[in-house]
Amino acid sequence: MNVADPLLLPRVHLSPGALLVTRQPQWVVTVLGSCVAVTMFDRRHGLAAICHATLPQPLRPSALAVDDQQRLRYVGHVLPAMLALFQDRGVSRGKIEAKLFGGANMFARRKSAMGDHLIGEANVIAVREHLEHAGIEVAAENTGGQRGRKIFFNTGTGEVLHQFLR
Repeated sequence: MNVADPLLLPRVHLSPGALLVTRQPQWVVTVLGSCVAVTMFDRRHGLAAICHATLPQPLRPSALAVDDQQRLRYVGHVLPAMLALFQDRGVSRGKIEAKLFGGANMFARRKSAMGDHLIGEANVIAVREHLEHAGIEVAAENTGGQRGRKIFFNTGTGEVLHQFLR
């Protein structure tokens, strides 16, 4: 992958419930509150991915069709999709560099399939469980707290920068 000057890279905004997979160097920017962003990167294949998940699981899983893009809003659906995309492109799980951000505790507790957790906390727990089950270590993370974050993911290098929001 040709890693260009980071100041000259194009910027792309990632919306909640979205997944981006690319081999093109760019900055992907997203804003997180209780949501989580997971980045995956493989230097050898030049493959990068980032998701912006809003909840651990849908309240009614049977309500979503298999091809419904809304599934990408949920940790339990988007992480397996990301891993499958990497596997389909020949990347072994042991080579994936995963990073986790977000999960601020900004809202009241809610009963869910994750138990009685704050939404941000439940999102982080769900990501950690899915990655651990897949045999992928989290290389870096910045999660929790009560403030949102703005994430900048360089898809050419795997670098992630973040800043807290006021």
